[in-house]
Amino acid sequence: KRLPVVFVCENNFYATNSPQWARQPVCSISSSASTFGSPGACVDGNDAVAVYREAGKAVERARGGGGPTLIEALTYRWKGHVGPETDFEKGCRPEEELLKWMEKCPVERLKRQLLKSRTMSAKEAERIAGKINAEIEDAVRFAKASPLPDETDLLTDVYAG
Repeated sequence: KRLPVVFVCENNFYATNSPQWARQPVCSISSSASTFGSPGACVDGNDAVAVYREAGKAVERARGGGGPTLIEALTYRWKGHVGPETDFEKGCRPEEELLKWMEKCPVERLKRQLLKSRTMSAKEAERIAGKINAEIEDAVRFAKASPLPDETDLLTDVYAG
């Protein structure tokens, strides 16, 4: 239908605890878009500027009537599939792999770029971080103070044919 949609796949190289290479001989998810006659793009998901640029092209294409695009953002999941653990404790992935990816933190990477280019000062970075932390704290307080949903809402907005 050539709908104006931008699909983004956050490829963290794992399905639960199974590495992608163990399930797929070719790990390029973005190339699967061509099966549907759409372009696919693979981008460093830890580079906010690269993701922004690729998304901009895809949005422009969609708005121009060019149909959907699939963007595969290569990144890494720091925490376990479920819960707060990091999974290496259980032997699900190597600790060295996690540590290597943590050095590529997209937030810190962008912060360094902005500071180096003098687009943002250290004081401005500190102010932004404080604002974000306050928002998170407010959201957590709100969630903890909110009542649990009523059990009658369980099937609200659920479609069953």
